[in-house]
Amino acid sequence: MYRKYHDPFEVDCFFHIYNRSINNESIFLSDRNYKFFLSQWKKYFANQLEIFAYCLIPNHFHFFIQVKTNNISLLEDSFKRFFSSYSLSFNIENVRTGSLFQKGYKRIKVDNDDYFTSLIHYINNNPIHHKLVSKYENWPYSSYNSIVSDKPTLVQREKVLDWFGGKEQFIRFHKENIVYEKIKDVLD
Repeated sequence: MYRKYHDPFEVDCFFHIYNRSINNESIFLSDRNYKFFLSQWKKYFANQLEIFAYCLIPNHFHFFIQVKTNNISLLEDSFKRFFSSYSLSFNIENVRTGSLFQKGYKRIKVDNDDYFTSLIHYINNNPIHHKLVSKYENWPYSSYNSIVSDKPTLVQREKVLDWFGGKEQFIRFHKENIVYEKIKDVLD
């Protein structure tokens, strides 16, 4: 099945948002970079999107979101400002110039239950898949710990846990060997 990587945003619809660096460079070189990226995300999108899962790894990121705003042109403008803001800050801090991200971040509409379930696992599993850690709880820049903890978070914890049938089922699902066959056509 063919998928567009730039599905148009629609209010109340779910989307997989992701992008990577140019030339496989790191877009996060320090804990401060990861935290700044997330603070900028909050600044630009807290009132426009709900987060269901996210993961930041050294050369790319993933977000699983639901659009909450009716003002789609403002949302698209917020993405431009978000990427520009992070890139400018990163470039100044690291004495570099030029593009940081590949042009045209990808956004794919999540339009079925299998995709919804598999995508949350896929995003949380990214640091394990890329051999950065061997356990979900050891990667501080993903939604996994936000979902299983009781700490305040922007992640829609209750909605995600309800989707999986509770915290124990969420944890068990993440520990199972998951095959991404049903969603492989939309994964890079």
